[in-house]
Amino acid sequence: MSGAGRAPAKRAKAIVQGRGREHRVVVPLAFEVAARISARPLDAFRNDPTQLANGLGELQRAIGADGIVVACAGGMERASSTTLDAAAIVANGPVAASLEACRRLRESCGDTAALLAGLSGPATLARQFGADLAAAGAAFGELVKAFCAAGTQLVLLFEDDGIALDESWRAAVKTADNIARFHQAGLMGWRVDGLPSPVMQPLAAPAADGVGFIMTDDLVPADADIAALAAWVAGARGDAG
Repeated sequence: MSGAGRAPAKRAKAIVQGRGREHRVVVPLAFEVAARISARPLDAFRNDPTQLANGLGELQRAIGADGIVVACAGGMERASSTTLDAAAIVANGPVAASLEACRRLRESCGDTAALLAGLSGPATLARQFGADLAAAGAAFGELVKAFCAAGTQLVLLFEDDGIALDESWRAAVKTADNIARFHQAGLMGWRVDGLPSPVMQPLAAPAADGVGFIMTDDLVPADADIAALAAWVAGARGDAG
């Protein structure tokens, strides 16, 4: 049983709280492709909360996904501030736009969509801003807090390849995980050692396997075919064909 009779946001909440072992929330890791729906250049799209909310909501309805990816790392934190100041990051640029879009989508979608946010992890933030890991970890925790308060139910942590993850990194991530739990949300890693990961299904050949959060095995490119995404959702859910 996938718990499909329950609303997606309620399924997501049950999963992160450990109460929904049979539940599945199927969400392709698609963000940039929504810019095509809004017919806006990607950079303009990422910085416009109205276009973000409208485009991401339309994408979710078009493909029938259980949730919406409201942010997808990709340097958005560095694009929002020249310094590692969490208050400045959340108040400017693509981070501020994604936060506002998240609030609007939570209001408009209610329980009909789970909301997910991909954020750069502490080690990547330290590299991007030339900061020490302690400062980056504190900033990451504040970003997690902001997105959870805006209505995100799952934060997906991204780290650049080749970064060493030591005990100080683990301590920072543990603090962020506690922040997410306080907000009844969850924290997972995108191919990050030491963190739980979503179930990943290939875009070309999804299978209705696994429980929990089911995602594509890579970021969906901006030029992805919408019909192919809808087919992936159907296949991962087990109702294709």
